Amino acid sequence: MKQEKIKYREIMDLGFEEEVDSDNVYFDEFGYDYCIITKNLTKKIYLDWKKETQLCKLVRTDKTHNIKAEMPIKNIEHLKEIIDFFCNDNGENFVVFPA
Repeated sequence: MKQEKIKYREIMDLGFEEEVDSDNVYFDEFGYDYCIITKNLTKKIYLDWKKETQLCKLVRTDKTHNIKAEMPIKNIEHLKEIIDFFCNDNGENFVVFPA
């Protein structure tokens, strides 16, 4: 399956969160800080979007957060279908995470 790039603004509009980590070596190579852009769907399933490639994947982990499976997201429509599957009409996850 050929993946299509998904724009940063589209990702952020869907509720993804950006975690920035300053790393001088990374910054010197790419010209911007390293960041992780994700959207949690359940305790063990999340979406991951890479700024460098603008591609997204669905990730499943075990209870110790080891990656068990990954599935590429084809395009923005596929991404919205995945989010709709895991979230209610207000975009909130069906699974409530403990505080």
